[in-house]
Amino acid sequence: MNQIQLTDINEELNRLWDAEQGENKTRASLFTLIVYVQKSEQLNVTEELVKSVVSKFPSRVILIVSDDGAQEPYLRTSVSSETIGEGDLQIFCEIIRIEVAGDLRERVSFIILPQILPDLPVYLLWTQDPITENAILPYLESIADRIIFDSESTHDLQAYAQTVLTMLNRFHCAIGDLNWSALSGWRTLFTQVFATFDSFVNLVQSTTIRIQYNRSKIEAAYFQAWIASRLHWTFQRLETNEGNTRLTYSRPTNEVVVLLIPEEIRELSPGTILNIEIECEKNKAHYVFKRHPSTRQVFVQHSDKDRCDLPICSYLSGVSEGKEIIEEIFYPAAGAHYCGMLNTLTQIPWKHA
Repeated sequence: MNQIQLTDINEELNRLWDAEQGENKTRASLFTLIVYVQKSEQLNVTEELVKSVVSKFPSRVILIVSDDGAQEPYLRTSVSSETIGEGDLQIFCEIIRIEVAGDLRERVSFIILPQILPDLPVYLLWTQDPITENAILPYLESIADRIIFDSESTHDLQAYAQTVLTMLNRFHCAIGDLNWSALSGWRTLFTQVFATFDSFVNLVQSTTIRIQYNRSKIEAAYFQAWIASRLHWTFQRLETNEGNTRLTYSRPTNEVVVLLIPEEIRELSPGTILNIEIECEKNKAHYVFKRHPSTRQVFVQHSDKDRCDLPICSYLSGVSEGKEIIEEIFYPAAGAHYCGMLNTLTQIPWKHA
């Protein structure tokens, strides 16, 4: 993409479209997607994510690339196009790229506003830690219909949870979370497995829960906090040992221990939950959830002191890993369960983990 002057953005967009007319293409957008990302290794992942969204849902994309490591401030713009479909069903989409560093971040909002498509929703994917950035986010909040956060960017999950809870009460727009959406399949599966009275009592009387995850612990932290919030457990303490995280909760009769155990499987996305094992007080019940390493299949087995059931095979519903933004745009999941999970996270000093 060639750099252009700020005043030439619309002219360059029209030039791109003029060059495509007559090629059986339709210029179309369902919404405006604004993406904020740091100039880092995450940038390539985010760019692929944007392409996957556009390939399914044509939209105008405004990509803001912030460079915290730059020695001098700069502000650069460029435009490009993305064509989806084949034959007579091709759709032409526009991508506006804004690269910025230093004090010039304050000017970004003035560049974005004229490029918002009128009368269409505006979605903002924010991959920067919302705790640390306040030059652009407050302005974009006022024009966005939904802000979708990526908690992988934070270094302090406790402060992140508190910040998002504050935003939920202050912002006019809806708020989503990529890692919360990534857990939709696991939450649905747990709801199904523990739907009966006896199985639910087993879960309530858990003594130990082990969660194995792939490299990043954010999703595992979310999942155990969701369980704790729904069962009204009270956080007591956090300990770490050789990379493993041990959380202790109290319930009316005794304590519950949650172990978060890292693994490394390069074929799967960071954060993917691999296995969950639950030991229960009642009838010495034991549940194992084991995910297939290359699919979204999960093998579930239950046993207790009286019987051992045959394993059942289930499938994690929802979108595949890396496509969570699609689910957040069209099927937002944040609600009372999300707020409860965040409230539990605010009680845990994760920066010491």
